[in-house]
Amino acid sequence: MNKETVPSQAEKSSPEGDLSQLDPEVLDKIKHPARIDDVIREQSPEERKSNPALVPEMIDDPTDD
Repeated sequence: MNKETVPSQAEKSSPEGDLSQLDPEVLDKIKHPARIDDVIREQSPEERKSNPALVPEMIDDPTDD
């Protein structure tokens, strides 16, 4: 098999024509994602406690709102 004739997996799963089908708001979120700090602060206390990526200090700190 030749690399020129076999499409890569990225080409198979996301052809360029699909981008036009996405909502402009979704495209904006993909291109400009929210800051992770803001996303974590928006989570409920239960979500933060069950999040294995957070250390206890991050869970116990009150939000700066």
